Amino acid sequence: MRSARILKAVLLLTAVLLAGGLALLIIPMFTPRRVPSVLFDKARLTFYTSLLDLFRNAVLTLPFWGALALTLVLQRFMPARPEQKLFSPGFGHDIVWFFYETVLQTLVIVTYVALLSRVYQKYFSALTITSVAEWPGWLRFIVALLVGDFLYWCQHLCNHKIGALWRLHAVHHSQSELNFFTDFRYHVLEYLVRQTFLVIPFLILQINPPAIALAAVLLRWYPRFYHGNIRTNLGPLRYLLVTPQSHRVHHSIEPAHADKNFGAILSIWDFALGTQCRDYSVYPPTGIGDTNFPHPHRRRPVGWLLAPLHQMIYPFRKGAGERT
Repeated sequence: MRSARILKAVLLLTAVLLAGGLALLIIPMFTPRRVPSVLFDKARLTFYTSLLDLFRNAVLTLPFWGALALTLVLQRFMPARPEQKLFSPGFGHDIVWFFYETVLQTLVIVTYVALLSRVYQKYFSALTITSVAEWPGWLRFIVALLVGDFLYWCQHLCNHKIGALWRLHAVHHSQSELNFFTDFRYHVLEYLVRQTFLVIPFLILQINPPAIALAAVLLRWYPRFYHGNIRTNLGPLRYLLVTPQSHRVHHSIEPAHADKNFGAILSIWDFALGTQCRDYSVYPPTGIGDTNFPHPHRRRPVGWLLAPLHQMIYPFRKGAGERT
């Protein structure tokens, strides 16, 4: 029954996306001539680019299927919570977020990053360190990974320590059934915060796109793996890498685990800066203590489809973001 509800939600979401695309084709035929057609042309281009990127950069890539397959196999044979179904309601909810995330990334983030780049080139280009381009490719990759991971750690710390940012980040932490797609569950404004932390330093360093792209594969797909319902701390690798166990502790609903384990790929920042939880055998329940958070109705696929919108509005309501 749960699998059937998940399938219905995905099919409904697909139908809505197709209907939206069809509307962008039909509406211009019935609009007054005073409405510039360029607006509809731009809307169509953005909409279809979002869907194309969803398949080209996610669904049709080897990292996506490799990470998904590995995560599902480990969830089946090494579950952190055995009572959680492989295709749980939380899995279905986060698949819906997967579609939202792709569209929001294209509609908002690309535009914002372009704006930051223009501002930097116009007013701050003198800060650019051009000598980085002369470094060997392997060194540029390592620098891109270390810089990107540490900046993400800093941004993640701010998300937990600053009330306004926590209200946005709580959308991600609200999932009580961690799974591969949970890492697509983010408030759209959190993307703006993250890009503000990441883009300018990379522009200063002028790390070329190939090095950034290689680092981005790890920064994008490894977190999908450790969000899974997996019982492993990776043994000695836990002193270098974020693990499914350590990140479950980060998502823990228990107050004793609050503000621990902020790393994205590497755990070295948490060990060095005193935010690493040293209990490597605990697998706590996850979620947030805000009882008013708008979780989707488990039996209504339409509710699943609209839930991301309700959850992105919720942080602006009075009393949202309670930590206990």
